[in-house]
Amino acid sequence: MRKTLLALLLAFVSFTTFAQRGGGNATPEQRAENQTKTLSENLKLSDDQQKKVYDLSLVRAKKMQELRDAQNMDREQMRASMETFNTELAKILTVEQQEKYKTMLEDRRNNRGGGGGGGGPRN
Repeated sequence: MRKTLLALLLAFVSFTTFAQRGGGNATPEQRAENQTKTLSENLKLSDDQQKKVYDLSLVRAKKMQELRDAQNMDREQMRASMETFNTELAKILTVEQQEKYKTMLEDRRNNRGGGGGGGGPRN
């Protein structure tokens, strides 16, 4: 249960990191670089961790670009890609970094007014 919660939290922060960094027309390499920079600054990643996070982010950014370019974007595949990324990211981070990352996610969610985009019907 705890691993699932961490994976979901990591997925959320990954998604919001891309969304908040602009990146509308960014290449997968630029997206991976931006995400690595953000995580490095916030989590004090070592050089080795930065390289691993960049490589992981690049693979994910390329996959997400493929999914975005497809005529019928499959949200389930996007979600699965985020979960895979977050599972692998957790293997790179130390326990302390994982906790800080979790705190970052919670702070980001609180700053977004609960993190919901509101998908309910409007009258």
